[in-house]
Amino acid sequence: MTKKIFYLVFLAIFISGCNDKNVSDLKKNYEYKSKDIKELKEYFEKIVPKNYYVTIRYNSSDNINLVVYEPTNIPDKNDLLFQQWDVDFEDYEEPKDSHFNSEYDGKTKSLDVVKKKLNWSNNTFTELYEKLENVNSMGISSGKPIKIEYGFRGMGVLSYLFFDHNLSKTEQKENSNNCSQMFYKENIVFTFSSGAIGSFCIPDFEKNSNKK
Repeated sequence: MTKKIFYLVFLAIFISGCNDKNVSDLKKNYEYKSKDIKELKEYFEKIVPKNYYVTIRYNSSDNINLVVYEPTNIPDKNDLLFQQWDVDFEDYEEPKDSHFNSEYDGKTKSLDVVKKKLNWSNNTFTELYEKLENVNSMGISSGKPIKIEYGFRGMGVLSYLFFDHNLSKTEQKENSNNCSQMFYKENIVFTFSSGAIGSFCIPDFEKNSNKK
């Protein structure tokens, strides 16, 4: 049994490694899909209510990881409303209470409550998925900057950060650390978020930053 588990873990890591994305992929995808990426960004900004924060990753067309923060009466302060992984929004079942409930569970476990507050429907989730698929991406987070998750690199994720203005020379340096972030051009920064396994830094960013 132990050998079987080890084999499955090894196989998952191997498959993930075979599909690794890199900086070259990020660049090519943006240049090829820049118009559609901008449309996705504008669409997401439009559907997320003011002062709400939403981050969503699609595991499949109807299965998501979803985190939602809602505004409070205190300016610039948000409370965790909902945080769940492996959510089937087409056939959602509210999880049962657990002895391990904590502040990280959010105020509600009801997806219906979340959809009502966001004014979303299942069609919204489906349309967002289609727009992400169209730009070869898997997730998106609201805020400033907006983050669009492009794909896995090892156990981490390579993403685009889109600021609402072109970055100054100072801001370009602040967002290029030869490790987990690299300024690309105009208002775009590439970023790498590490998973539980592997290095937080990737050599691509150091190599490409040194070329600038």
